[in-house]
Amino acid sequence: MVHDLAHGIRLLRRAPGFSAAAIVILALAIGANTAVFSLVDTLVLQPRPGRVDDLFGVFGRDRNTPDRFRDFSYPQYVDLRDRAGVFDTLMAHTFTTIGVRDGEQMRQSFASLVSANYFHTLGVRMAAGRAFTADEERPGAGTAVVIASYLTWRRAHLGPGFVGSTVRLNGRDFSIVGVTPKGFGGTMTLVSPEWWLPMGAYDLAVNEMFKPKATGLDDRSHYALNIAGVLKRGVSQTAAERALDTAGTGFGSAYPATDRDRSYVLARLPRMSVSSRPETNSGPATLSALLTFMAALVLVVACLNLANLLLARGVARRREIAIRQALGGGRGRIVRQLLVEGLVLSTLGAAVGVVVAWWLTEALGAWFSTAIPLGLNLVLEPSARMLPAAIGFALLGTLCFALGPAWALTRPVLQNDLRGEPSRITRRLGTGPALVVAQVAVSLALVAAGGLFVRAAVKAATADPGFALNHQLLITLDPSLAGYDHVQIRALYARVLDRVRSIAGVERASLASTVSFGEFSEGRDVQLPGKTERRSAEFMIVTSDYFDTLRLPLVRGRAFTAAEDQERDGNAPIPAVIDTRLADRLFPGGDPLERALDVRPNDDSANPQRFIVVGVVPPTTHDLFASAADSRPHLYAAYGSIFRGRMLLHVRTSAAASDTALLGAIQRELRQLDPRLPVLAAQTMTSHRDASISEWAVRAAAVLFSAFGVLALLLATIGVYGLKAYDVSRRTREIGIRMALGATSADVERLVMREGVRTTIVGLAIGLALAAGIGKLVSGLLYRVSPFDPAILAVAAALLSTAAMLACYLPARRATRVVPLDALRSE
Repeated sequence: MVHDLAHGIRLLRRAPGFSAAAIVILALAIGANTAVFSLVDTLVLQPRPGRVDDLFGVFGRDRNTPDRFRDFSYPQYVDLRDRAGVFDTLMAHTFTTIGVRDGEQMRQSFASLVSANYFHTLGVRMAAGRAFTADEERPGAGTAVVIASYLTWRRAHLGPGFVGSTVRLNGRDFSIVGVTPKGFGGTMTLVSPEWWLPMGAYDLAVNEMFKPKATGLDDRSHYALNIAGVLKRGVSQTAAERALDTAGTGFGSAYPATDRDRSYVLARLPRMSVSSRPETNSGPATLSALLTFMAALVLVVACLNLANLLLARGVARRREIAIRQALGGGRGRIVRQLLVEGLVLSTLGAAVGVVVAWWLTEALGAWFSTAIPLGLNLVLEPSARMLPAAIGFALLGTLCFALGPAWALTRPVLQNDLRGEPSRITRRLGTGPALVVAQVAVSLALVAAGGLFVRAAVKAATADPGFALNHQLLITLDPSLAGYDHVQIRALYARVLDRVRSIAGVERASLASTVSFGEFSEGRDVQLPGKTERRSAEFMIVTSDYFDTLRLPLVRGRAFTAAEDQERDGNAPIPAVIDTRLADRLFPGGDPLERALDVRPNDDSANPQRFIVVGVVPPTTHDLFASAADSRPHLYAAYGSIFRGRMLLHVRTSAAASDTALLGAIQRELRQLDPRLPVLAAQTMTSHRDASISEWAVRAAAVLFSAFGVLALLLATIGVYGLKAYDVSRRTREIGIRMALGATSADVERLVMREGVRTTIVGLAIGLALAAGIGKLVSGLLYRVSPFDPAILAVAAALLSTAAMLACYLPARRATRVVPLDALRSE
């Protein structure tokens, strides 16, 4: 093996051009696969810190409606923790957004509120400082302490002095008591909250968007928590569920209003979400499998490329191999030597590939961080697991591209090899056609897949939610992040609307609780009084002028009035405007005006809120990926009836006004109105759509999959060119004879090009079928694009055939410059 290794290194040094090309091809393919492995490893393979993977989530559901799940209240959590008898330890947590003072600016951040035993239950120790205490967990304690994530601490550059310092959250100073360990993201992977707060800070930190009820955390009907725990040793999942159901029966007797007819399910915690119902990892697993498959196809193209080059290069070594066999060298011994030579190439390619993968992983992390909303931390970093992955890809690549050529080159036909009959040897080794066909076919499939995602991104970039986006501005406000109470917030919003409407160039201005393509949505169940059938609807709280601002015409009835923007008293029905989708589903063929609706709050309590329909508007789409048939209907509530601290200011500008200039003017007016008002975002509606996580996901898929396609196209072009160039150099004598016998330069050019055209056409035919199959495979990820788009397939085929013909044309032109006399002397 040492002899083989030394011999392989010497051979590579003698052919620096071939060696450099092979190493670059392998570095690109192995680097891409290793980078994808790093992402897949984080998503689905890498164990989560501590004992997170050993935890069971606890999910409560209605015995009479088993598919209806609900979160837990704090008293319910305490009862399960202390009285169920099956958990070694049981923790609770929930999420919210908070305002973090960053210099003179206020930014939005993501935080998790947790029980005191949260970190103990997950089996992690603080990187610095301490965890929370039981007193800090007590509801209503108002304890202003916080634990920071490792990345937040690292960005602060405060060193040991970070623990014990203060940070201003929601207009109040919080003392930092700890720092989580590196790579810890709670129960999730890839993303992490920036801050952890104790349950005792619930009233200080959680805003209305994340509060299912206005009451305190100690209210048994305030269902705000997700819980998970570690079972006691020897207790099975089935036994634990039976014990929980038994305990639940007792709770139902003691607290019939909240705990009656409840059963419990245990399930492993998903890696990418926190939910009130059991979820699987099918989403991340499917994405990981697709990315791995596409990256593996790139490696296949690279291996086919190198196998072709090694076969062509092997023709030049036919005499050497034949002499070794004639002197008694066994076939296995020679195959081993050729495999070692391939392994040397793979090792060097993998070494460069690890550097490429390390850079790609960091670049992916930085890129993903720009799209992660709400101040989440991204936990994606290069890891030591990339090195064994790269070694594995190198070994796999060696077997794929070196074993076949080594076996073919050592096939014992000594007489022909010793005589050096090129044409017979070339035909016997099968250099070129079959492998080029496979290479072109796989490359076409990758290019077509990339084209489908690019077309999807182009379509997503022109999507509209059902109203025109031009001359529309969107400003996100949340005074609660600065510590304002609801009375102050309502008064402030009234002044904001008056001030903004007075700005020259502003035609309309209004407020809404959510926005299409936004980070948040709020769903509520709607039903007719006395009926049991429920319809899920997108729930929005809006002010008067909202429909005029968005140019949504009224189909029937009226819009909200300025009087309905004022906080209402009493139990009168809440004015509501519904869209035509909800009207058709609730009142098919009937008149919805002045009809009553029962809308269940987020806590799914037994007392729904009564609404009265005053108007009907056209439908809009909240989710970018939802089709017209699947889009959820909308129900709009008057702003004065229900309070939200976080609101979105919609501004419609005049046709002559500059949106950019008006954005600056509005921000200046808001700062003059109240310097403490947190302005979280200010952008045009088009920019808002383009910056949405759904739109970014479509663009990210287009970039990733088109990158695979471009890489495959590049490798295929290099492979075809390298093979043709090597064939021309080996056929110098043949070409010289042809030209000496009267062949013209055009004849020689046609000879070389004809062979390239034949293999390219066959490769394209097979590739189109493969591209159709891959299109069907990724169809679920495409935004309104057919997986069999003929335009994309035609463009991909034209692009690949052009590259292949160019790769054939350059060696063909070189062949026409052969001087017959020099060619006849070449051997």
